[in-house]
Amino acid sequence: MNIAPAYALGIVWAVAFTLTLIALPPLIRKLQSKGFVSGDMNKEGNPKVAKIGGIAIFLGFIVAFLLPLQLTQGSIAPDALLAAALSISLIAFLGLADDLLDIPDVYRVILPLFAALPLMLVKVGTYTMSLPFLGTVNLSLGTVALPFLGPVGLNVYVLLLIPIGVIACSNLINLLAGFNGLEAGTGAIICAFLIIILLMDGNSATQLTALFLATALLGALLAFLIFNWYPAKIFPGNITTYLIGASIAAIAIIGNIEKAGAILLLPQITEFFLKALSKFQAENYGTPSNGRLTYSGPTRSLTHLLMKMFRPTEVQLVLMLYAIQIAAGLLALAAVVLHI
Repeated sequence: MNIAPAYALGIVWAVAFTLTLIALPPLIRKLQSKGFVSGDMNKEGNPKVAKIGGIAIFLGFIVAFLLPLQLTQGSIAPDALLAAALSISLIAFLGLADDLLDIPDVYRVILPLFAALPLMLVKVGTYTMSLPFLGTVNLSLGTVALPFLGPVGLNVYVLLLIPIGVIACSNLINLLAGFNGLEAGTGAIICAFLIIILLMDGNSATQLTALFLATALLGALLAFLIFNWYPAKIFPGNITTYLIGASIAAIAIIGNIEKAGAILLLPQITEFFLKALSKFQAENYGTPSNGRLTYSGPTRSLTHLLMKMFRPTEVQLVLMLYAIQIAAGLLALAAVVLHI
């Protein structure tokens, strides 16, 4: 089967959205019955809510993302698609393990290295990169002959930038989280901008593959947001934040839009530096009072800054963070249009 990409994209979005939507109600009931619940820290009384909702997101996303292998056989890069699916699945497994076992921080850096291997082995990405003040830089280090393996091409992008990108993105989304609708909503906004950028930037097989990835994730996140919006019936868990981050990395790498991806993550990068001031011990939560959130400690998060300035409700705080994410998306679009 080889249907038009526009129709295939619609099918992928619909399947991701529908499967996630159907899976969530029984998943919520099962998680609650098994005691997989967590207190909602931004509400008075900390009501218990089901957690690890990313299981449904992963189901809808991964099934939909694999469909292009059948729907558009001659238009995509199947090796890149399968490598991305495997890398994201490994990251999602790491997130699930973290949700269940609360693994030490050091493994959150080490284990994503192994998840990056599929993308490294198929050598997705680029061999040249345009850098400010330096112009076009050749990232190839030539070829080395290894015993039993023969000639092996060395590429800085493959050996260094891909694993760094996967590690950074899989952890960055996790930093700016903790409010009803925040992670799924910002992830959906990022996906929407990535889709627009990929549609503007070209129509190669790898870019179409990245477009399917962004479309599948957008569908799954929008379905999840229905149940995660205030007041949340289910929390996403680390499986979701890691999955979103790794997917953004894979989309940027496969679609060769790394600079746009980095600009889109400016809010999360800002959060990283704020959290670094507390040696990553600060929490995002505020103190709920009469429906509003306040914070009086040192400013170690964008959420702290907004709570100090506006004393918002949780919905208002999330919408403010959406606005910041949209601003980052518009900057990314401008960079693409202006070829910065």
